[in-house]
Amino acid sequence: MPDTSYKVSSADVVFEEFDGNLVVLNLASGQYFGPNSPAAAIWTSLVSGVCPADIADAGPKANAVNKFVKDLLSLELILPAPDAKATLKPSEIAILRAIESEPPIEVYDDLADLIVADPIHDVDQEAG
Repeated sequence: MPDTSYKVSSADVVFEEFDGNLVVLNLASGQYFGPNSPAAAIWTSLVSGVCPADIADAGPKANAVNKFVKDLLSLELILPAPDAKATLKPSEIAILRAIESEPPIEVYDDLADLIVADPIHDVDQEAG
């Protein structure tokens, strides 16, 4: 796992930063995730193709990064992408070096019924 790169698992998994907070939404399950700052920094690096070993080398403990990756895999938010190799940017390294705690990911499903039932996501692209 440490030398494998990852990508977002599908078009149903979207993420956006709002006022410095990252929100990850799985449109298929209706779950959304509120990663804390360390988790958001690792998420951003992972989905850009940086392998977990490189992330751990920049600062966070390897076992914490590997656990975080396992959690993301079990939540079906990421998939292996062996061809997507990327390197950390200096700004990402600085953020990762500052990580001192384990990066938890909080799962919310209180709006799942509404998100899954949203008709805008059930539109046939050709029909409109």
